[in-house]
Amino acid sequence: MLYYDVSRFQNQSATSAVVNDVKTNSDIYDVVALNAANNVIGTLTDNGQISYGNWGAGIRQSKDSSVSLYANDEFAIGDHIHLDAGLRWESDSAEFRDGNSAAVNQPVQPGLINATVVPTVGSTFNGTYTVTRRTQDRVAWTVGANYLFTDNLSVYARYADGFQTNGVNPTTGIELYEAGVRYKYRRLVNASVTVFRTNFRNQFYNFIDPLNPTIQTTFLADLGTTGVEVDALIRPIDWFSIDFFGVFQNPTLNNLRLNGVAQPGFDGNRPERTPATLFTITPTITLPHKVGEVYGRYKYIGNIFADSGNGVSLPAYGVTSFGVNLNLSDRLQLGFNADNVFNVLGLTEGNPRQGQTQNAASGFFYARGITGPTYGGSVTLKF
Repeated sequence: MLYYDVSRFQNQSATSAVVNDVKTNSDIYDVVALNAANNVIGTLTDNGQISYGNWGAGIRQSKDSSVSLYANDEFAIGDHIHLDAGLRWESDSAEFRDGNSAAVNQPVQPGLINATVVPTVGSTFNGTYTVTRRTQDRVAWTVGANYLFTDNLSVYARYADGFQTNGVNPTTGIELYEAGVRYKYRRLVNASVTVFRTNFRNQFYNFIDPLNPTIQTTFLADLGTTGVEVDALIRPIDWFSIDFFGVFQNPTLNNLRLNGVAQPGFDGNRPERTPATLFTITPTITLPHKVGEVYGRYKYIGNIFADSGNGVSLPAYGVTSFGVNLNLSDRLQLGFNADNVFNVLGLTEGNPRQGQTQNAASGFFYARGITGPTYGGSVTLKF
């Protein structure tokens, strides 16, 4: 009969140890097999590892070459109507090289403890590539109009049909509708409010298949968002101003396909890592005699989802920063800034290797956080 224990190996000699004992950082634990006499007769791990990494798995190379032609013009009708239009043609030639795996995996080198337990090192790059080439042509265009009611008030609208090239992968189409109003009153107010609708057709990217890290899974979906953008600068007195910029939107996900297979259960979800609300408030104090300025900044990022399945929600957070810019002379400027001064914990994404549907059944999950308090400075010399 075999019994399993965890022992600590140092210099290839086994000594009994309890797994929960606190040891030095140089200690390495291995899972070993014991016989009835409590003697080690084999190991399941090699210096704590149960397998060897795939050598060269996922090697890829890509090259893009593009040629573009574009033209734009703007003109006025009378004193109140301004029109503009633009056109762009682009041809993208792409080459994608995907490393091939060897038909037979390389064996573990002789003499290693684990060679008989895990005989190969896993998927191995064989030095050759599968080459894919593709050339894609697209035309992007836009047209906009602005109507000036008075010197202080105007309205505007725009439509744009564009694209994003993705090498040999399908091109993403981008469609924008927007309309808004601009208002300016002396030095007190300078603001604009814009309503918009943006569509992304065939948004594409690759991610690692959580069931097999050597396989790239393709994500293809249509994304859309409708919202309001607010940009305002308010200056109640000469030496103090407040700048506000914010976006309030309702992004949705539709027609999602994973490896070409439709996933209707995702329709209507919010796209991953996309907040519905984000804004920045920046109050600024202008120092007398044009010496410089002191400012603060509060940036708020609403909650986001770590996955397209909306299984894990990452909480909203707000970051506070301060800074000062000093004009030491006409040519010399000194700046200092402090970011995230209150050491706020902000999570920007979850675990991308868990896939498009994530969970936190244990109450814990992986996530990437923003940096803590940081400080920086700069010196600018104009000559």
